[in-house]
Amino acid sequence: MSLRPEKTDSFSYRDLARHFLPIVRPYSLRFGAGISLIVLSTGIDLLTPILLGRAVDTVAMPSPDRALLYRICWLFLGLVAAKYVFDIFKAYLIQSAGEKVKHDLRTLLFTRIAHLPVTYFDRNPIGRPLTRVVNDVRTLGELFGASISMTVLDVLIITGTLGAMFWLNWQLALVVLITFPLIVVAVQIFSKHLHTAYRAVRTHLSEMNAFLGENVGAVATIQRLAAQGPRMDTFSGIVDKHYGAQMKSLRTYALMQPTIHSLNGVAMATLIGVGGYWAIQGKITLGVIVAFLGYNRNLFYPLRDLIEKYNLILNAKVSAERVLDILEEPVEMEYREGRDPARLSDIDIEFRDVSFRYPTRDQNALTDINLKIPGGSSLAIVGATGAGKSSLIRLLLRFYEPTRGTISFGGKNLTEWDKADLRSQIGVVHQEIYLFQGTVRENLTLGKAGFSDELLIEKCRQAQIWDALESRGGLDMEVHEGGSDFSVGEKQLLSFARVLVFDPPMIVLDEATASVDRQNEHHLMEAIRQILRDRTSIIIAHRLSTIEACDNIAVFEHGELKEIGSFDELIQKKGLFWNFHQIQ
Repeated sequence: MSLRPEKTDSFSYRDLARHFLPIVRPYSLRFGAGISLIVLSTGIDLLTPILLGRAVDTVAMPSPDRALLYRICWLFLGLVAAKYVFDIFKAYLIQSAGEKVKHDLRTLLFTRIAHLPVTYFDRNPIGRPLTRVVNDVRTLGELFGASISMTVLDVLIITGTLGAMFWLNWQLALVVLITFPLIVVAVQIFSKHLHTAYRAVRTHLSEMNAFLGENVGAVATIQRLAAQGPRMDTFSGIVDKHYGAQMKSLRTYALMQPTIHSLNGVAMATLIGVGGYWAIQGKITLGVIVAFLGYNRNLFYPLRDLIEKYNLILNAKVSAERVLDILEEPVEMEYREGRDPARLSDIDIEFRDVSFRYPTRDQNALTDINLKIPGGSSLAIVGATGAGKSSLIRLLLRFYEPTRGTISFGGKNLTEWDKADLRSQIGVVHQEIYLFQGTVRENLTLGKAGFSDELLIEKCRQAQIWDALESRGGLDMEVHEGGSDFSVGEKQLLSFARVLVFDPPMIVLDEATASVDRQNEHHLMEAIRQILRDRTSIIIAHRLSTIEACDNIAVFEHGELKEIGSFDELIQKKGLFWNFHQIQ
């Protein structure tokens, strides 16, 4: 399996802020309230070592003041209770805001993906956007949830602890902090390697998801061809790359943690040695050493936690850049809810000197096509596989733009049409049909309101599918993923009914009867003749029996229009179409 490499360009923090701040802004009040509680909780963490030191000094006095000791104890318990309440509410506020951000970001990403041009999916396997929506958004959600609160808390504790240590005794503070610059340098060195490793892990994870998405969907084909071994070998190679990148990040992280712990141990030993010596000399009290022990814990434990969160921040930055790849990708049309363009009638179509080449190919798929389809008429397109029949439809739907030439639709240039308005005028039934998980009703309406059950049933009758549905639950029949509980022919008939529900003025059948048996094809074609009346229609078919009633037939070969005329005219001409007819 060959995958195109992912983008590796890093976005600036300004780019990240420009896209993500509007998503976070609606929940700024929750984040602000949570951070305010973090500040209060941090204040309590800074007061408790001082209280412990005062309690030790009170006990060590020649005449201990019991009343003062009890007041210190009650104050200490009060602060613990207040911190308990603050921590509950700050965790709920920030984590709930993080979940809302994650919800909004996933919705935004799916909406964006649904409006990306077809050319994007030519360049990117489906596993990549899937990884963005699932894995990368989850990582960002963790950042905006618990991690952001812990990071702010750790930063405040470290800052406040440094201030409190210098306030108590600046000489002892300098002695304890002698290893602190070394920790900062170590974090910078390790973080550079971790960032590179995390990018590699995410890249190989996308490749893994892309491979799984393709091969799980084609498992029947793999088993039929007995290709499990080669597929497994390919997957093992992808997994090995992911494992190697993951192990590189783990080795870097495994080196970083012991380094920080060792430096913490050096600081602790220095505090005990120097602080104890000064206490013996009477320069400081025993309570100061106890307070510094508490502050040393407040300093290095949050620092260790901050390093772990820094790993998550690096990971989240990689995820943010990958999500930003999609947010920066130009869409082919903007999402507009509730738009219902006016339905046209008598749509005429004209191709003028149209040539087209796919971005991934070296040869033209279509060359110098000149073709007119009068409004209300039907045109059949025939030709061998690869002749350019489906490419013509893709251009008509503006999935791609012509390399050269122009196309007019309904009296104006195709480029003047809004893509959503254009596609609402054209109903397309392909040979390969995808049904969505849900009910038959949801598959017919695609979630849009305003369709009565009577209308849906009538369209199913016209498509010759209602008899097969009625005994199995009718409109409420459950449809499993991909329509696995329908035959291929039934899926085509149901997709045809779906097009009829939206009643477009133009219909395109792209090998739509290829998997329908002869008896059902006869009934379906009878319904098609009624439905195509007063509509412009294009029918692509290999089976010539389905196109005999079309007004005109266009014969394509190697991307060129070779013949055009009625069925009888082309038979009498004894050209390419006559050869197709004789073969069948």
